[in-house]
Amino acid sequence: MLASRINIKPLSFVFLFGFLIIALWLENSYLTYFILGGFLGATLNYFQFGFRTCSQQLLSHGKTLGIRTVLFMLAITTLLFFPLLSAGHFGSQSLTGLIEPLSLSVVFGAFIFGIGMQLSNGCTSGTFNKLGQLQPLSMTAFASLIIGGTLAAYNITFWRELPALPAVSLIQTFGLFQALILQLGVLSIIYFLMVKKEKKHHQTIEPLFPSSYRVNQWHPWLLAGLTLAIFNTLLLITSGHPWSIASALPVWGVKLGTHIGLPFDFSFWDYSITYSQRLETPVWQDTVSLTTWGLIFGAGLVSLLNRAQKTQQPKTPLNEHLLAIIGGLMMGYGAVIAFGCNIGAFFSGIGSGSLHGWLWAFSALMGNALVITWRRRKIAITKK
Repeated sequence: MLASRINIKPLSFVFLFGFLIIALWLENSYLTYFILGGFLGATLNYFQFGFRTCSQQLLSHGKTLGIRTVLFMLAITTLLFFPLLSAGHFGSQSLTGLIEPLSLSVVFGAFIFGIGMQLSNGCTSGTFNKLGQLQPLSMTAFASLIIGGTLAAYNITFWRELPALPAVSLIQTFGLFQALILQLGVLSIIYFLMVKKEKKHHQTIEPLFPSSYRVNQWHPWLLAGLTLAIFNTLLLITSGHPWSIASALPVWGVKLGTHIGLPFDFSFWDYSITYSQRLETPVWQDTVSLTTWGLIFGAGLVSLLNRAQKTQQPKTPLNEHLLAIIGGLMMGYGAVIAFGCNIGAFFSGIGSGSLHGWLWAFSALMGNALVITWRRRKIAITKK
């Protein structure tokens, strides 16, 4: 059921703002990245927003509120990212968007990622959000994400050698103004089509935008989209890169495997050679790792301060854990070979003006659709 009212006090955001001020005062960039990740995680939990839910409601029920929220979020991100990336710097901080090739690995990786997010009942950001809430199923998916990402690192050379078109940046190709018009125009057209689709299926449409300017009248998901866009932008101008998650998975897997002495020659993997500098860097100095841990912390902080959510978790059936294992493996593997997950490739990729983000979005949607169609047919057969 969609959240239509916010009943919890935003104490978590107050605490996070305090931590952020302390981090900036201490000029501690690592703490800053962690706290910004905390804001992102707190937003996902506080506003009960998830990318998997958005796609599922569209494909299962013809409901487009979630997708319209995502389109709004991408539009705000575009308006914030494009001028910054066009300038190439913010003060002394150089800025780089997530621009990747249009590869077959993006198509396949995003497709199996879409399958995995439906099987495991959450995407990568959703898994870490639920992990902060100590939901048992997310712990199973979390471990599988790392294993899947590490397996992808093992044979990453194969995927990087597949046929690919060069990376395309709308900003570099068309210039700032034309790129803004083009991307905002495409987002507007898709938004219009989503409105028509929901009206066709339900004769009415659930409103996203408020009828008044009072913030407490805004839909929680609208606030979520706006907040995620703002904090992704803050992460861009502080770290030099937009929000991403997937690249941390093989780093954690290789480091953990080396530490516990798994019988693999990690140092001879092509991945380890290519990313040797990052693997040699302590994890607490890795921006992506810090923001991801912050995401877990922020989500956990919201749950901790929200007494209404302190209910006993029902026991999770074994078959759901098995699906979470399969889904987590597929998401971890798919995200690494596709240059990112729903955050790095989709949210930050499209926000950066990269065409690979749109290719990723279409492929992942097809993966989602495959699982939802399969489940529909399974239910239909059971009822016969």
